Amino acid sequence: MEDDTEEERRPAKPYLTRLRLALAPYTVHFNNPGYIKDETMRMLERDVVKKTLEETRRNFELREELGLADLFWDDLSGVLKAAIPSLERRSFAAPDPATPEYEGLSGPLIASYSPSLLRDLERLNQLVSIARNVLVYGEKVQNLSAERLFDKDIFALISVCVRVTARGYDGEAGTQDEDKWQSVINAYKKLLITCLQFYNNLIARNEQRKLMLWIELFDSHLDNELPNFADMKYKMDIFPRQEKEPQPKDEPATVVPHVSRGPDAFKIPQQPASSPFLLYIGEIGSEVKKFLTQHGEKAGANEIAAECRRRWQTMSEEDRNKWNMLYADVVARYRDEITQSSAYKKVLDQHAKNEESVQQLANSINQLQVEVDRMRSSIAATNGEEPAQAMADVKEAARPVLEHSILDPSINRSSPAGEIDFRVTYPPAFGAEILQSGKEDLLKRLEPDPDRPAELTSDVASPTSPPPEDDDADDDYDEAGDEGHGLLTDVPLILGPTEIEVLPMVIMAGIVEPTEGQPGYHSDSTVFSSIRSMHSVRCHLLLAQDNGRNLLRELLIFVAAWDLREEELYFKFMVKIMEAILANGLLPFAYHAFRESESKDIISPAQAVIMKLLTNIFRARQARTPSKVLMKSNPTPVDQGDAHMVNFLLTEFRRHIIPQTCALIFLQGQIRAGHAQPEDFPLNLWDMERMYEGVYQYLEFFAILTEHETWKSMLSNWEVANELVTLLKELDAAIPKGQMSIPPLTTAARQPTPAPSAETDGPQPVAVERPYDTSNPTAPEGYMPSPRPYIDEAQDEPSEFEWRNLKKLAVLVLSSLVWKNRQVQDQIRPLGGIEAVLNCCSYDEHNPYIREHAIMCLRFLMEGNKENQDHIRALERYEKEKSAGGSVDPPTPSASHNSSKPPVSVRVPDEVLDQQGYETYMDSKGQVMLRKREVKPPVVGNTGKGKAKLETRDPKDLEQLVQQVMRELPTRVQGVRHDAEKAAALAKLDREFDGAGKG
Repeated sequence: MEDDTEEERRPAKPYLTRLRLALAPYTVHFNNPGYIKDETMRMLERDVVKKTLEETRRNFELREELGLADLFWDDLSGVLKAAIPSLERRSFAAPDPATPEYEGLSGPLIASYSPSLLRDLERLNQLVSIARNVLVYGEKVQNLSAERLFDKDIFALISVCVRVTARGYDGEAGTQDEDKWQSVINAYKKLLITCLQFYNNLIARNEQRKLMLWIELFDSHLDNELPNFADMKYKMDIFPRQEKEPQPKDEPATVVPHVSRGPDAFKIPQQPASSPFLLYIGEIGSEVKKFLTQHGEKAGANEIAAECRRRWQTMSEEDRNKWNMLYADVVARYRDEITQSSAYKKVLDQHAKNEESVQQLANSINQLQVEVDRMRSSIAATNGEEPAQAMADVKEAARPVLEHSILDPSINRSSPAGEIDFRVTYPPAFGAEILQSGKEDLLKRLEPDPDRPAELTSDVASPTSPPPEDDDADDDYDEAGDEGHGLLTDVPLILGPTEIEVLPMVIMAGIVEPTEGQPGYHSDSTVFSSIRSMHSVRCHLLLAQDNGRNLLRELLIFVAAWDLREEELYFKFMVKIMEAILANGLLPFAYHAFRESESKDIISPAQAVIMKLLTNIFRARQARTPSKVLMKSNPTPVDQGDAHMVNFLLTEFRRHIIPQTCALIFLQGQIRAGHAQPEDFPLNLWDMERMYEGVYQYLEFFAILTEHETWKSMLSNWEVANELVTLLKELDAAIPKGQMSIPPLTTAARQPTPAPSAETDGPQPVAVERPYDTSNPTAPEGYMPSPRPYIDEAQDEPSEFEWRNLKKLAVLVLSSLVWKNRQVQDQIRPLGGIEAVLNCCSYDEHNPYIREHAIMCLRFLMEGNKENQDHIRALERYEKEKSAGGSVDPPTPSASHNSSKPPVSVRVPDEVLDQQGYETYMDSKGQVMLRKREVKPPVVGNTGKGKAKLETRDPKDLEQLVQQVMRELPTRVQGVRHDAEKAAALAKLDREFDGAGKG
């Protein structure tokens, strides 16, 4: 009677009952294909599953009823457990000894099962979508789902999806089977996306679930000294219940993967009292399985666990003590190994290495969760819901979370940078010595020497480049979908930009702390400090293991592979992820971790994307700060972590980027001069493109830094102008500027330009030298060659790589750095930088409009600097006397750097020394602009230059100047069609010239 009364008191669950009526046949269908009629399956799908899915989108009561029911998660888990083997049988061919790699052809197999696979994948997608929607209810449902281990079944389903979709079609191409295979692959991708959405909802606003997911995903236990903590927590949750309670008949079979793991999986300090029993199972599990098999009994997970428990309970006290002692020895040995390992010693120096000990992360999990639970219970809404452990430890947890940990937020969010944080760690001479020694070594290798072994001259590389790759280097890479490679690592290789957005959302939820107004933010500083600590823990854990680093590398490369723009949602997500890594002081470690030692890349693709994201981050920051006028009087303080990051990148630029890049450019020059053969060049075109992208991103980042007074001062103190001038010299010496073919002039164009009158009432017209036609004022079409594509189709040799626009960008950075900066003005002169910039004042096919940028840079070099002005005038006199046939020595303002000065190959442009030409000024937005300087009407007969008093005109004159310059420079070539991309590029160049493109 009492049982009947209890049944009557239980609330009715119509939604749950209805759905379970479909889940049971689904399970039977996957276990026994064909047992359930197709008509029945279609009816259940139409009338039950689809209706339930639709209602979960808008019915709160339905989500509550399903989500809080153990039976819902257990039955759904049963369907997935039955479905996964069924999918594998139809998607993975059995090994075939006749094939070279002993693998069967999976493509034709999938095609043959395509009708049933498409139906079943859609059914599974609907069920996972229901589970995804139910999680929206909140924390109770999220925790119950994890307690019922449903998330582990989703892991297994994701693994199948990744392994299937990551492989290409291995059947005969161009057949109908390939189309069938592709349709199944698309269905797998759809299911994969839904599974990722499930995990996004599982961890939303749930710090504990986020942390456990992170440990499950990124705590790699295969190639790591540390144990798998997520696996340990799973075992500790399951086995104590087995000892105290009778074993249920329907015990889940999820123990199988963990039975034969051995003692290595249990070497974790401070285990509960049941841990010796776990060690016992790991040691004798195989023996028990053999015993059961020999006696003709079932040897499944339930039977093995039951037999182990029976033996443990009937064991004598003496034998049990032996296992306890063995467990203690295992723990002690593990502690000794971990403290003596090189990895652990690296962890102790966290600020120098930026690495984190996963052991410390595991020890902090309980403290973090207890603190969050305590704060939540003391402030708000979850009365009576906190765990018993949290209540027991509340006094102990009252102290700040991780107060002795290196993950303390006060360390991660560093204080404002001090003077010592901007110190120069490597002087300019350091990089110059590396480059010079590299050049000397290169020349020695290129010398013909009959006694020299052939291999010394056959593999020329940059001075500090990594050793060449072996032919079998690819054998070291994991196969797509390999578990040791990381569960989610191959997802960016499978999905497209619009499909993959949920994956960076999951990463963001774990490491990007919420800001005010966002879900998860808490106004109480103590509570939010705990939340921030957990985000920091997960950020460290992401980068502490190979699985996390592999996934982050693929996410970064995805930006470059799809050429995503800043307005793309995925790009914005990656910016947020990079900001979190930067805030935790881990960016130098991440950058270093993505260096590909087995590759010839000076800058790996992932590193280039990091630089691109950093440029975007700093540009956005500076857009939110006041204009330069205000910043100069009261500069915004910069974060200490940011200062260390910039210091690291400057060191990388000086020690590796410029020496190796310039050495390759030097080798290009040697090949063009005939001193080396094209076969001596160590890189191919694809390598050169990647290197070019990385160097270009570095220069763009420095261009943004020069717009902030603090960073500009740091760059000046580091004397980055040395590297920029060196790059200009090497490019000018090794890369030809191209030939310009000018069509025959028209009759009108052949007429000489009339000389201007000596007497004028107003200022002279703006003097703009046009290298394409100095005599034709109308500048007919056809004089301006079209900017060539990034890679010339006819260009087959990587040694002929043209480094398009790199020289111009270096001039732009130099211009911004030298503007109103006497320190840099004086640094450049003895380096031969003035001559290097002057050599840019001529036509360059690979750097459109570089002449205008170089003129602006020279103006900035001269502004307020008499020494530079005198030097440029001396160069002008030298060129005039040289062209007149006289013998004169070039000017030498500093004897210490004469050998490094390039010969001046062009005359000083009129715009540089023209006193009635241009002047610089700053507009209201803090942008450096160029405008025409007004002079008083000259007195007749007075030819003295610079004597008249200058008066400033209205800044609107700049507009007229730019319009005239752009009007007189032809914009297209006859017979050459411009596409939209080229037009946009030209428009961008125009904006950069007039100053609007900065920032």
